[in-house]
Amino acid sequence: MKQSFPIIDKMLTVTLFLFAASSMFSISITQISAGLGGSLWLLRSHLADTWKEQRWPLVVPILLFALASLVAVANAYDVSYSFKSLKKLLEFLIFFWVLNCIRENNLRNSLSIVLISSATLSGLLGLYQYWEDFDGSYQNRIEGSLSTYMTFAGLLMLSGLIALAWAMFQKQTQRWVWVPIVIITSCLLLTLTRQAWFGFLTALVFLIFFWRKKVLLLLPIILLITYIASPVSTQKRIYDMFSGKDATFEMRVALWKGGWKIFKDYPLTGCGFKCVDLVISQYPDPTGYVERFRGMHNNLIQVAVDAGVLGLTTWLGIWFCFFRLLYHKATALERNIFERWTIFGSSAAVLAFLAGGLFETNFYDSEVSMLLYFIMALPFSGPQYTSKAVVET
Repeated sequence: MKQSFPIIDKMLTVTLFLFAASSMFSISITQISAGLGGSLWLLRSHLADTWKEQRWPLVVPILLFALASLVAVANAYDVSYSFKSLKKLLEFLIFFWVLNCIRENNLRNSLSIVLISSATLSGLLGLYQYWEDFDGSYQNRIEGSLSTYMTFAGLLMLSGLIALAWAMFQKQTQRWVWVPIVIITSCLLLTLTRQAWFGFLTALVFLIFFWRKKVLLLLPIILLITYIASPVSTQKRIYDMFSGKDATFEMRVALWKGGWKIFKDYPLTGCGFKCVDLVISQYPDPTGYVERFRGMHNNLIQVAVDAGVLGLTTWLGIWFCFFRLLYHKATALERNIFERWTIFGSSAAVLAFLAGGLFETNFYDSEVSMLLYFIMALPFSGPQYTSKAVVET
């Protein structure tokens, strides 16, 4: 007979809901809820001796990346300076905590609704900030309750895609979900954060393709209407993307070139996390951008600089294995319509994260990466059906 721990189970549920509710507003509360929830999960697994029942998808590629990170720090330009960044590896535990503690579809769906509701409130706050502070300035960018507009945009991007997947792929679509979608996407547009726009648009095409392919024909018209209806500041931001005079893109190119120069000197294991702070004085920086920003504004280049080819290869392996697992899961659960929305929503979120990460190091943004791991876990949570069970459903 299995042991029961009702108090621990209730506390675990509370931490999951607290994480979903606070992820759009407070990194401190989010980290506390994740830390407490993860500790309770490990404690319960130990007390009940249920380690064999725990699920560990992606554990191999994540451990390989962790090993590559340890090697990178061991060979870093300054070990003590880079060592502190290893704590970011703990964020991966959120993925295993969530998928092992959500064993019912109702709990998973309730947490998703809480996340969507939290994002809607955050979006309303952002719209209020825009209304209160709007002065017609191109530089006016809303941040919600977070530290930067890029973090705010990244969270809106991920939560907006989960809401879209819910609306598109749930068997009994609840029309109320479209209201949060409008609020979240409107606020995302007003953040003027183009990497988040690009990530969202990439994932939107993916979702529509598997939802109703014919709608893709209308997408250019929808985008044109959105552009016309947008404020002048948003229109100018979009215009700069195609004008050939985009100063921020020129800045990114300078950062990428600087990162490439550093990578060539530390190709195998990198120069260690945050090493750019220490080695930049050894490289020419005519624009001054590398010394000013220190980050590469590109996940691939940043990981390559910090952890070399070993780190980059294992990091890419995580996402390759993730999509491979989801593909096999989607194939096995083809007839289980109740599972489709989590598979497509999680896939879309990761696609958006990777696409946006071509122009921003969002992997190093803890608020964004923590929410990403939460969303990644959703398809692997709940009761795990076999292909035979699916056919009989």
